[in-house]
Amino acid sequence: MLTHNAINYFDIMGKAKKSYARRMEPICSRWGLTQNELDVILFLHNNPDFDRAVDIVERRGIAKSHVSLSVNALEGKELLQRRFSPEDRRTAHLKLTETGIQIARDGQKAQKAYFDRIFADLTHEEFAAWRAIMEKVCCNIANLEE
Repeated sequence: MLTHNAINYFDIMGKAKKSYARRMEPICSRWGLTQNELDVILFLHNNPDFDRAVDIVERRGIAKSHVSLSVNALEGKELLQRRFSPEDRRTAHLKLTETGIQIARDGQKAQKAYFDRIFADLTHEEFAAWRAIMEKVCCNIANLEE
């Protein structure tokens, strides 16, 4: 089995996460944001169908406490608004303000540059194979959590 070599996966993913954070740091500095706050903004902008804090926790794997702190801070900075569902007043939908959208667009440019760079040497076929493999691995991880 491949398990003895799979340990390197954690090292690679850790390096990728640190590298990504370094590439996003100029956006955070420019707008006075933490990395978690920028992650929340980008998640909301990139995933318009998932607009609740619980969606961010579940899909991005950010701790509930970090999402809560970030949402509160972003609301205080007037970068997002909470809109409560008329059907269930406990459910808050998060909506970026115009400035929040502007930040998200800056962040998307940085994301695109980052991903273009790390996948630069892959052919379309290699990228498609990588994506298919990652989807299987993610599914296996999700199955472990059930």
